Amino acid sequence: MSNKISDVSNINMAGAKLDMSKILKSTEPAQEPEITEEQQVQDKAEDLANEYYSTPTDMWRQECEMIGLTMSQAAGILDSVMSRGFYEESYKIAGKVFKIRTRTTVDGDRLIEMLRELRPDNNAVLTHLIARINLASSLSSFGNNTYSHTYPSDDNRAELDAEWKERWNATSAFPQPIFLALTQTLQAFDEKVALACDARALENF
Repeated sequence: MSNKISDVSNINMAGAKLDMSKILKSTEPAQEPEITEEQQVQDKAEDLANEYYSTPTDMWRQECEMIGLTMSQAAGILDSVMSRGFYEESYKIAGKVFKIRTRTTVDGDRLIEMLRELRPDNNAVLTHLIARINLASSLSSFGNNTYSHTYPSDDNRAELDAEWKERWNATSAFPQPIFLALTQTLQAFDEKVALACDARALENF
């Protein structure tokens, strides 16, 4: 008679027969399939292909998904910029509605001119100035106050600067927490618009 328990198919214990083959099978650890070196190389190649050889449009779609921008929203933003010359959104803060809109090339020129003239001596001052100048350039309304944004042309820079100065003066009166909330909103707005109007989106629309 064999001395190995694995050779015994049944054991009589207190009048009950136990099937040892089933007990032994249930306690044996599951064997994981061995990953070959060839499979590892193939998996790495697939990862690299997905990372480096996605199309520009695929990468653009992924970036849109990361900030929660749907394809229909992106198309709407691009259509507004192309047809109206700007895109505008409404937000609410402390019970007041405010609107911000995309900036023009003239606004970009003004930003550069002011920074050259003011010459901020550190990054903190530079960041604050850029935020203030851009907010004054983008603010369309705040509460009951609506601000003019004349369409730019070659001969109306003086009018555009006067309108911008009015918005600059309005932002100067904002409490600091409100100003920070508006500039953070504008930053998220700019990111969304830039992505919607990215050159990689043209193929999609």
